[in-house]
Amino acid sequence: MRKPALNQWLILAILALSTGACNSENKKTDNGPTAPPEENAQPATPMADFSIVPGQRVGRITATSTEADIKSLYGDDQVEYRSVYIGEGESQPGIAVFPNTPNELEIVWDIAAATGNPEFIRISKKDTKWRTLQGVTVGTTLEELEQINGKPFNLYGFGWDYSGLVSDWRGGKLDSHLIIALEPDDWEKVGPEVSGDVVFSSDDPKVRVLGAKVASMVVTFR
Repeated sequence: MRKPALNQWLILAILALSTGACNSENKKTDNGPTAPPEENAQPATPMADFSIVPGQRVGRITATSTEADIKSLYGDDQVEYRSVYIGEGESQPGIAVFPNTPNELEIVWDIAAATGNPEFIRISKKDTKWRTLQGVTVGTTLEELEQINGKPFNLYGFGWDYSGLVSDWRGGKLDSHLIIALEPDDWEKVGPEVSGDVVFSSDDPKVRVLGAKVASMVVTFR
């Protein structure tokens, strides 16, 4: 089976979102009782920055940010300890910022480096304000993504382990530190001709008709 040139667990972290929502073991940083957040609650930070520069920062979070830094930036009440599900029964220690709101992001710590800094940051909520400076966000259409990239890109077929994963920006404007998975607007339109371990170009008519949109974004720092 052909695989992208990325760590398998990192790819699974991108793709295992619906399962992750059910399997994350969440613990509030405050041990006292808390009221459930409103669905559209916004961060209480006066200088909230929802811009993303892949490889450099997500808002004001960088490769060297620690948990203490992030709490200082966004407030203790906006940070939640979380065991982030990354697929195949595996989880990684991390935190969620703005948990259970459209602007939630999940941060997984770099265990291998033992630095207490982010390994990657995942964004997967609809109606999120997080977006790259070029405008890529959850819900960006395949056609919009192609325009932002400045040229067609390659992605894997749907309905398997690497469903809809962008495998190559083909020298376009988008950064390899931005890892994207797309999903069709209507799964009933997905047939065998666009499924499985096959690489397609984003301008392939068979792919175009699926109305695919960005389902999740992962930002890495190295």
